[in-house]
Amino acid sequence: MMTATNEMKDLLLELAETVISSVRDCIANSDDYDRVVKRRTRDVTRKLDMVAEEALEAYLLEKGLSARIISEELGDRVLPEGGYPEFTLVFDPVDGSTNASRGIPFFCTSIAYAPKVLDVGFDDITIGVVKTVYGRTYHAVRGRGAFLDDKKLNAGAIDTAHRIKRVFCLYSYGVRNLPPKVLELGRENIIRVLGSIAIEMCLLAEGALDGIVEVRDLINGYDIMASSLILREAGGILTDTEGKPIQALADVKGISFVGTTRKEVHRCILSVLRGE
Repeated sequence: MMTATNEMKDLLLELAETVISSVRDCIANSDDYDRVVKRRTRDVTRKLDMVAEEALEAYLLEKGLSARIISEELGDRVLPEGGYPEFTLVFDPVDGSTNASRGIPFFCTSIAYAPKVLDVGFDDITIGVVKTVYGRTYHAVRGRGAFLDDKKLNAGAIDTAHRIKRVFCLYSYGVRNLPPKVLELGRENIIRVLGSIAIEMCLLAEGALDGIVEVRDLINGYDIMASSLILREAGGILTDTEGKPIQALADVKGISFVGTTRKEVHRCILSVLRGE
């Protein structure tokens, strides 16, 4: 079992590198990489997104693998069509695609693996990989920890006492009715919105950020399934905005959440969201 897990981890790391390289090449070699090819209710699909989807499909077919794919752009499908999938990949081809389309080098590809096919939820993910366009690779294997390249992450062990202010990512834009006191988080803390929730969750796991707050009900399962495993394996905390564990299926839409590395910070954010 250990050997099989290591083989799948290595395969996913190679797959993520293949995907992000295809996106990087598309941006470097085409003038219309940001062209919108499909409009959806809350988002759009660009040429670079489809390049990433095609790179994933080509890689799996070359390896002779059959999988259920749940992705942002092409939805829920079996590859190859009519095949008998052996596992599930939850795939966000370009997380931070607006950044990518504007030439901002802060985006990634995100791949989560579950060794089952039906009713895949957050607790079924056993391997997660986040590959950034700027060269960093985060991954986690359930029960074996989270890593930045070859360095094991332990966010809870980082000494934060010397920090003058906490740094939070607060996703609230586009929300008509914010929790009454949520903006108070910015009074004594630094607020950053970087545009790639998967990378931000990895930065939280790394200890660079102190918390992430999402209150828009806009996050989907494929956005955070890989990075949520990385955060939790690094000792972080991830719950919904009421403090309950996220146990949704991979294709769920409309998640809000709070992620931190310290219990006291998590309690503080939840109390703010309750208006206390």
